[in-house]
Amino acid sequence: MYELRVLNGMHEGAALPLSGDAWIIGNAIESELQLCDSDIKPHHGQLTLTQAGWHITPLEGRICNRDGVRISTPLQLKPGDIFTLAGVWLSLSDASAPWSTTRAIAAQPAPAADIRPMSGPFSKMKKPGFARLLPRWAHVTAVSLLLLLAFTVTSWVLQPGVAQQNENENQFIKPQLTNTSVLRSVLEQKLRERELLSLVKLATSPRGIALSGELSPEQLKIMQRMVKMIKDNYQLSVSLDDQTRVKSINLPFRIIQITSGSHANIVTEGGQRLFVGDERDGLRLMAITADQVQFAGRETITVKW
Repeated sequence: MYELRVLNGMHEGAALPLSGDAWIIGNAIESELQLCDSDIKPHHGQLTLTQAGWHITPLEGRICNRDGVRISTPLQLKPGDIFTLAGVWLSLSDASAPWSTTRAIAAQPAPAADIRPMSGPFSKMKKPGFARLLPRWAHVTAVSLLLLLAFTVTSWVLQPGVAQQNENENQFIKPQLTNTSVLRSVLEQKLRERELLSLVKLATSPRGIALSGELSPEQLKIMQRMVKMIKDNYQLSVSLDDQTRVKSINLPFRIIQITSGSHANIVTEGGQRLFVGDERDGLRLMAITADQVQFAGRETITVKW
């Protein structure tokens, strides 16, 4: 299974499991992957999966490839590729692949300045006498210091206003979920995208919504990431309580004897002896170690002894 990972920005660390064949990316609430960063459009782009492979297509916003080149037509992707939506970097990755500790984000090279020789009457003006006395490196140093001073003063004057503006923008673009009805709608959509809606129960109370259910370890990790993403990306006026837990699985039979070593085997309550590789009730005996017995089937079961 593959997922779309967010590598930076407000939603850094979020991941969308890719189940289906088309996913809208944008700041609209109904988007499959909602990004609330500045410059992200409601329907910024669309990721699709066809027989030809994965493609990202710009809809309402700007999308660039890993080299920072803007695209106007569908861009073909392969697992491990990265791309950017208005400065937010995403990657198409195998869900089992580890997250990189350093983000491989390509930087766009700044265009070189177009410097041309001055022509016209001013190009032949003579330098003042004192300027002719100074060496060329002194001229360059003086101009550089003046530019640095001007830049420092300008940054110092504008910094409070820019910071306040960015803070106001972030507060504005972060959606607010004001009641349990709106929160429930968002939860159902996110759970459906992750194929967890039938496994998780939503209990509504005047205080908020509680989530409960028994999930596999992999599903529980997806659930925890989803809840964290909602709490980070929305302003919640009601509580959201995650009470989901790991599903407890029991063997359909009882073991009364375990033997380890070169002829490792177990004996069930009915007297049946099972060696490594034998099956019973849809479970295959995989291994017997010094402290546990492992079975594989629809679920992996480990019994301590």
